[in-house]
Amino acid sequence: MQTNHSARRSINAGSSAAGFNVWTVSINLLLLSMILVVGLRVVPSYMEYLTVKDLIARVAAEHDRQTDTVTDLRTRLGKLLTTNQIYDTRIEDIAIYRERGVIVIDASYEKRFPLFWILDGVIVFDDLVAETASMSRT
Repeated sequence: MQTNHSARRSINAGSSAAGFNVWTVSINLLLLSMILVVGLRVVPSYMEYLTVKDLIARVAAEHDRQTDTVTDLRTRLGKLLTTNQIYDTRIEDIAIYRERGVIVIDASYEKRFPLFWILDGVIVFDDLVAETASMSRT
């Protein structure tokens, strides 16, 4: 029985205490706060991008090629941006033009935002291009 007790004591004597220390907790909190800051900066921009993408697709789909002009399309899109409280993308930044019988809406943009101290983040949204239905000449 003595040998068992002394063997247990020698195993436990060499091992260190396992658990959190100050450095581990500090590094984990730092990483968590960095992820939280990046998330809080990126998510609103991405949600706004999804809204703008939906608005452009809706305007292009509902365009009546016999009665609506480029100006009508621009006015409707501007009202939808205002109604949905989109402030980073203005109607002046969206290119609406006629090309090969269709009206093209190009709202591609990039969003810059501060992350930490002198670091900035950039998100490029370059797939915001929609075309209306083609005008067939019959």
